[in-house]
Amino acid sequence: MFTDLNQELLEVKDNLRKKAKYEEHIERLSTYLAEEKRKKIQLESLLEKEEDDVARLEGFTLTSVFYSMIGKKLEKLDQEQKEALVAKLKYTEAVETIQDVEQELAEFQALLAPVANAPVRYEKIIREKEKLIHDSNSVWSVKLFDLADKEADLQTNLNEYDEAIDAGQLALHALERALSSLDSAKGWSTFDMFGGGMVSTAMKHSRLDEAKAHIHQAQNKLRVFQDELLDIKHHFDSTIEVGGMLTFADYFFDGLIVDWMVHGKITESYDQTSQIIGRVSRLLGSLKGQRNQMEEALLSVKEEKKNLLESSN
Repeated sequence: MFTDLNQELLEVKDNLRKKAKYEEHIERLSTYLAEEKRKKIQLESLLEKEEDDVARLEGFTLTSVFYSMIGKKLEKLDQEQKEALVAKLKYTEAVETIQDVEQELAEFQALLAPVANAPVRYEKIIREKEKLIHDSNSVWSVKLFDLADKEADLQTNLNEYDEAIDAGQLALHALERALSSLDSAKGWSTFDMFGGGMVSTAMKHSRLDEAKAHIHQAQNKLRVFQDELLDIKHHFDSTIEVGGMLTFADYFFDGLIVDWMVHGKITESYDQTSQIIGRVSRLLGSLKGQRNQMEEALLSVKEEKKNLLESSN
């Protein structure tokens, strides 16, 4: 009876945690999805405007004639093309992010269903506890149940930390892949400067394409990591700002677009990526340290519970 109820308590506590976690994630994702859809509409409008600007300059229009007369048509066209490309890439990123978030929402909604009745199960355990505590033939006591309850809380907190650490590791791996792509692009750009020709230029842009894809993945993983950190905010005491994880991905993506146009800034993106890798690594170190302390506390509670059971026999 003791083993069964203790195991059920562990399971139901974890299900209570999961239920609250999934509901919070669904709420945050729904808000984020609405924001991204609004952003997509704005970017779509901006993209149409930028493409129209390029078309006017490329065609025989009043604007085109004006800039030809003052000798700045090519310079102006180059600027308009850059702005159109920036708008296009931002719009594409918004579309891809919406797809990611919609998939995550569906996954969390599916995960929520099996744990929806956790509060009912927990109330049942509480009633069972009261009954056993007052049963003279039962090993249960108020002290023993408190220890079992504390064990369950610590175990669910450990699970929360494990999930945050796993999410951080995935974000770190995505950033490292982006760093590798940028490093390769840097190398091909250097070769290009010394007459590498069309082959090196093509290879440079291929590596930047890879980096763009990896940055998108990293942006998504960083957002998931941020959500996991919010789940443990009551235990989290690192000085690194959680919100900065998401802000970084937004401004870095903008920076990467500029790097497509200006060779000299590939190095800057590489350095920025290295910096955020350092931040995530330090954050993971802090989480792992706190997790280890919590695991020690759990072992202590288990030992105390074991001693109490042995003394009651």
